Amino acid sequence: MIEVPAPAKINLHLRITGITADGYHLLNTSFAYTDACDTLHIDTSESLEVSCSDPTLNGADNLVFRVLDALRRKYRINRGLRVHIEKNIPAQAGLGGGSSDAASALIAANHLWKLGLKSRQLITFSAPFGADIPCFLFGDSSLASGIGEQLSPLDISTIITPNMRHIVLAHPGVGLSTAAVFQRFDSQFTSNNAAKSSQLTPPGTKATIRAGLTDDTGGLLAVERKTAPESAMPIEFSLGENALEAVSCAMCPQLARLLTCMRREQAKSWMSGSGTACISLCENTERGTQLADRLSAEGTAVWHHVGSLLSRHPLHNSGIEPDDWGVAKR
Repeated sequence: MIEVPAPAKINLHLRITGITADGYHLLNTSFAYTDACDTLHIDTSESLEVSCSDPTLNGADNLVFRVLDALRRKYRINRGLRVHIEKNIPAQAGLGGGSSDAASALIAANHLWKLGLKSRQLITFSAPFGADIPCFLFGDSSLASGIGEQLSPLDISTIITPNMRHIVLAHPGVGLSTAAVFQRFDSQFTSNNAAKSSQLTPPGTKATIRAGLTDDTGGLLAVERKTAPESAMPIEFSLGENALEAVSCAMCPQLARLLTCMRREQAKSWMSGSGTACISLCENTERGTQLADRLSAEGTAVWHHVGSLLSRHPLHNSGIEPDDWGVAKR
């Protein structure tokens, strides 16, 4: 049996650049990993079995089961795996817990079934199952466009200084369906033609090569991504900007209250993904613990994690990661 971590991610920013005719959302976003993790206990088996510490997530409806079953069928594998997921990351929180579980399971299956697939092959395979899965298979913090599958490396040290890598993740105890949030966003977008220019980032900026952090004076700090293609159009983003925040807060008053409380204590606080988890950057662990304790005492956070950001997936150098991770080829 092997134990495989599945880290939570945060979106450093999230923009929506377009909506396709078949309903997919084109994104401009960035991802970093955190040290909050689910743990997958995986063993070889004749059949495919998936169980979870949350029994409502047992069985064939679990995303882990679905991606492993599809992988097994695609490559005609006549063996299975027994997977038990120890859940620590809250569901419907914008932290990618289910997607991360699926990605870590794919990495483990690739190793145990000796498929020898590269990360790009795993990303292409997984993208139809969820827009967040590819970022976990990329292996490093990243910029993403398309439906989340077009990834390029992002050096988070150009955005967040090392002394601000301490984080508090907080969740109000109420989740939001990603699909429901996007549907609400779409309904507002289509009901107001004037919103098109203000809600959507111009399509030409989907290939991101600039990142920005609002400094103490309110200015925007821009950093050029020298590794990006010269033909890509630069774009600046402010750390924590999220096109879905207004919609998500309107749908979930508990989220709005949590975010207000966090920003009152730490200016660099924002919502991840489609919500409902939020993140604050802190100067040190002590400050993070104080914030988490206050949120719990006030009843605004039912779950919290005090930890740090990771620039690389924790499966780096584990011996089961895709063999192209860490190779300067992207």
